[in-house]
Amino acid sequence: MELRKLTIDDYEACMALSEYAFQFKLTEDQLEKRRQEFAKHNVLGVYADGQVGAKLQIIPFQTYIHGRSFEMGGIAGVATWPEYRRKGWVAGLLKYALEEMNRNKQSVSFLHPFSFSFYRKYGWETYVEYKKYKLSTAQLPAKQLTPGTIKRGNAELAELKQVYDAYAARYNGTLNRDDAWWENSVYVKKGSQRAVYYDEAGVPQGYVLYEVKESKFTIGEFIHLNEESRRGLWTFIANHDSMIDEVTLQAPASDLLAFQLDNPRIGQEVVPYFMARIVSVEQFISQYPFASQDSPVQIWLDVEDAYAPWNEGVWELNVAMNGTASIWKKAKSDGEGQLNQPIRLSIQSLSAVLMGYRRPAEMAQIGRLEGPVSAIQALEKAVPKRETYLLDFF
Repeated sequence: MELRKLTIDDYEACMALSEYAFQFKLTEDQLEKRRQEFAKHNVLGVYADGQVGAKLQIIPFQTYIHGRSFEMGGIAGVATWPEYRRKGWVAGLLKYALEEMNRNKQSVSFLHPFSFSFYRKYGWETYVEYKKYKLSTAQLPAKQLTPGTIKRGNAELAELKQVYDAYAARYNGTLNRDDAWWENSVYVKKGSQRAVYYDEAGVPQGYVLYEVKESKFTIGEFIHLNEESRRGLWTFIANHDSMIDEVTLQAPASDLLAFQLDNPRIGQEVVPYFMARIVSVEQFISQYPFASQDSPVQIWLDVEDAYAPWNEGVWELNVAMNGTASIWKKAKSDGEGQLNQPIRLSIQSLSAVLMGYRRPAEMAQIGRLEGPVSAIQALEKAVPKRETYLLDFF
């Protein structure tokens, strides 16, 4: 077995493995587009018997966390030929991937798991869920007059980006999309129809990407910056009532659609979605905007991380009054009296807390972190509250 970076010369072998493992078949045009994407990704593989036996790719992304853009490594395409499975090769690839992302200053990593329990073993943790709705035509929100206007058709990318970026920055874990991602992923996966809501001043305030087919209105993306645009977009959707029988969409876990309906008994499901992992505690926390404090705060964190040993150990976290953080690892001989009382937690728990998916006090209550009550309270106060969301897939 040989772990190594793969090159474009390995593309056909990797695609053959992906098509087999994920049970799909691409056209020649799709294969060529994937080839171009392959060249931009960091692809790692295991060679055995003269062939690629297992592989994964790291896609370079940026993600919003508390309004800031962080470098993120998206793990995708993890696959192994069946004759080579259960040999620990994926574990080796994931450790190699963490080393690569750490070198490349990608301080956090996301992935979509086939099994949550499997990836938890390697330090990833659930960070986001969403609501999945299904409404019949009779259950749609009531049509309402709004002062703005709807324009259907091929909206300018700059306008969609303007609305999306303002919306995405309100959440933790959304992608900071570049133009290529819009063209190659969003437009391809979210539906061929587009409608934008403009306020009275002509400023775009919301949009919907969708498909109408076989009496179903399938919403790929529903974005609104205020209540006016939300109502305007729903009125636009409801105006299709003579053409459709049902509407489906996804929304943030905190979405209030059902509460705002005359009859809240609609189909809704909460779906656990992606997992996140802090790749480098030092890099991530140095960028992280903590909440403003009444006075400077010092917190000790004893982090467990078997697959990224650079994270393992006791860290001194100092948060200034303006929320700026500094952190460094303490040697075992440093301040031994103080080191007796750190907050002890795994990299999974730290990732869930700092992504905003779970609160420190909540994690302490269920035994996912331990430490002095005063330290946990200080961490609770220091971590800002912001909901997680992700509209994309990779």
